[in-house]
Amino acid sequence: MHSQSGTTFKFVGGKGVRTTEVLIVPLVAKPRSPMQLVSAVDAVCDDAVSELLEVGAIGEELGHRAHTTRGGAYKRILVVSLGEREKLDCQKVRKAAASAAGWLIAERIAETALWVDGLAASGVEGATAEWAGGMARAGFRFAEHKEPDKKAVEKIRVHVRSSESGHADHTLPQIRDAVTIEAAVNYARRLAHQPANVIHPASLAAEARRLAQQLKLKCTVLETAQLRRMGMNGLVAVGQGAKHGPRLIRLDYRGARDARTTTVLVGKAITFDTGGYSIKPAKGMEGLKFDKCGGVTVLGVMKAAATLKLKCNLVGIIAAAENAISERAYRPGDILKMASGKTVEVISTDAEGRLILADALWYAQKHCQPTALIDLATLTGGVGIALGQAAAGLMSNDDSLAADLGECGRRTHERLWRLPLWEDYRELIKGTDADIKNAAGKQEAHAIVGGMFLKEFVSDDVPWAHLDIASVAITESENAGGGKGATGFGVRLLIEYLRRRIS
Repeated sequence: MHSQSGTTFKFVGGKGVRTTEVLIVPLVAKPRSPMQLVSAVDAVCDDAVSELLEVGAIGEELGHRAHTTRGGAYKRILVVSLGEREKLDCQKVRKAAASAAGWLIAERIAETALWVDGLAASGVEGATAEWAGGMARAGFRFAEHKEPDKKAVEKIRVHVRSSESGHADHTLPQIRDAVTIEAAVNYARRLAHQPANVIHPASLAAEARRLAQQLKLKCTVLETAQLRRMGMNGLVAVGQGAKHGPRLIRLDYRGARDARTTTVLVGKAITFDTGGYSIKPAKGMEGLKFDKCGGVTVLGVMKAAATLKLKCNLVGIIAAAENAISERAYRPGDILKMASGKTVEVISTDAEGRLILADALWYAQKHCQPTALIDLATLTGGVGIALGQAAAGLMSNDDSLAADLGECGRRTHERLWRLPLWEDYRELIKGTDADIKNAAGKQEAHAIVGGMFLKEFVSDDVPWAHLDIASVAITESENAGGGKGATGFGVRLLIEYLRRRIS
């Protein structure tokens, strides 16, 4: 990865103390770490850690950094606070790691050592792997359209060290898996950040083909004429106003050829959303390039699953269109006959995501035989009003699938909160001149209306879940590491889901 796209981290093992400039020591600040643990690291850094503890330099705030120098094997020692042990979880470990990564990047340090005893004693399952993932995430920067920073460090080599013989090498497989997943997250984030003149339906399809070739996946791309012949008029209508017509992109990964289960992921990729004739306000419209986050998350999951060689069968489907305004664009009041045969009255051309997903869900059921069907979409502003940025909305026709996804969200800190799809809400999408309408025309149950619309296109006997990620797909906060903008939400969550299904 070039420096314009950030810094990558490579974790290596090996015995003995290797001389590097910096030793990073993550430690719980409260209660104070046991003397045995401190003494072990002091032995390789000339008592630097205990001296920092004695003068109160290690703060209780998560991610606080205390730095000193020495003349031994490690010239600089950086102690990073893990905060209070009782409050520590995987996400906090990742935030502390992001703090350390930010310091290394700012100091332009290309090689370091990581003392993992404090992580192993933290009480957090897989803490060392979580730390590695947090560092990898924090390396992301989207700067490829800027003048290159020639002084930026493109890769940081991290030597994993421990007082326990063999512990570092034992944890390396989990570390490498975590870094692999985070590389896929950052890949999705990079695509999400690309502007609409770089990523449009045609170039997104080309990127999917490139990824498929790299990972030996099967790739199928349906263009406008094929979509029209198949009756996918929702996807066609939304994309017909743009220079680059719509695409349905399909990627197949067969990691368990004898298995009878197939998970199908469907992602919304509106490469730019003007709102169509129901035009959006000008303020903030540049951020509508992020309306493709669901689709690029699907690409990220495919990349991670194939790289990890997960023993599962996975299909990724991306409905891609640009919601543009022109003399060819669809209009409020239009009636569309969808691929399923159901007719839809267009109340708002800004409720376009559900139209392209409806046809993609139909395609998934007709052509992919899913045993689990999961869609991801930046679908509604209403989900942010309901849940803020703490969780994505989850709607489902299957309690078991919803519970599994909820648990995976808890484990990865990509949390989900289930919203109901009760029949009471059906009245909100009941059509006047068509079977249903694509918007209620009012704010009531805004996020749920989107889910109710999609439910119309899913068979009751297909376990299905809809993830409305509109409020979590981008962030204005630096707290999670990796800067503002796209988060890659859903990649870690869905890889955890696939792994749990395998086990």
